[in-house]
Amino acid sequence: EYMDSNKYIEHLVTQLEEQRWNLWRQKLSVARLQREVAQSKSEGAMREKLIHELEEERHLRLESEKRLREVTLESERSRAQMRGLQEQFSRMEETVRNLLQNQGSPGQHGEGTVNFMKVYQEKLSEDSRKCEEGMERIHTPADEDSRSESSSTEEEKEKTKLLLERLKALE
Repeated sequence: EYMDSNKYIEHLVTQLEEQRWNLWRQKLSVARLQREVAQSKSEGAMREKLIHELEEERHLRLESEKRLREVTLESERSRAQMRGLQEQFSRMEETVRNLLQNQGSPGQHGEGTVNFMKVYQEKLSEDSRKCEEGMERIHTPADEDSRSESSSTEEEKEKTKLLLERLKALE
């Protein structure tokens, strides 16, 4: 009976050791699963963050494309307006040349009128040159900073306004 009790105790100790090993393995498995869940959650959070950043970048790109289209249209309008002004200046310059040719000698109509016409012709030539320079400045690359584009557009509008005022005065 004493032997049986010792065997029974040994058997219980063995079972206890097995239970400890099983418990230890289960703890390791739980810890591993918890790490995997945490990693999965962090990957999910990173994925969400990347998706959000992607959507934000897409929105910014669409806004940039829209602004580029607006600036391109404004540039085209400015070019057309500058071409029209250049044509008007050319016509006016031709008119002045014709007037100078029809004037005849300086003694007939007075030297003051001829001097006035020469100054007028020089002024028209200068305005025409400025108009051509303005046309050259309009041809800017589309990828320039939008602030510099808007400031150059403002300068162009101001120059165009001044040219139109001169045209009205000349007419």
